[in-house]
Amino acid sequence: MNDDQLEHHLRNLAAPELPASWRGEILATALREARAAEARSRNWPALLLSFRMLFARNPFTAGALTTLWILIFVFHATTPVDRAAQEMLAHVDSSRPIYFVDVAAEIRLAEILQEEPDQRPAMRIP
Repeated sequence: MNDDQLEHHLRNLAAPELPASWRGEILATALREARAAEARSRNWPALLLSFRMLFARNPFTAGALTTLWILIFVFHATTPVDRAAQEMLAHVDSSRPIYFVDVAAEIRLAEILQEEPDQRPAMRIP
């Protein structure tokens, strides 16, 4: 018997009758599962739900995102740490303000610091 004959034979068979009590049990279980799934989905923000649906429907997107996270982890793990920068950050006082100046102001400040003490103009600190 080949596949077509088997399919034809199965279509000709009468469908078995299920007990009437099973219908109520099946619908009650389905309703309970639907409510549980709805309760779980309420905990997710709408944006994350849309991402979840996008990735569940498109395995290429999920794979690409997974690959991106792995690359980020590998690059972060293999990047050498600059000890001088860590040491400078360890000595930064977070209570003191940091002033950002442009290059011209930096050059002028260096010139002022190199002048003789009696030639320096009085500096005002805001």
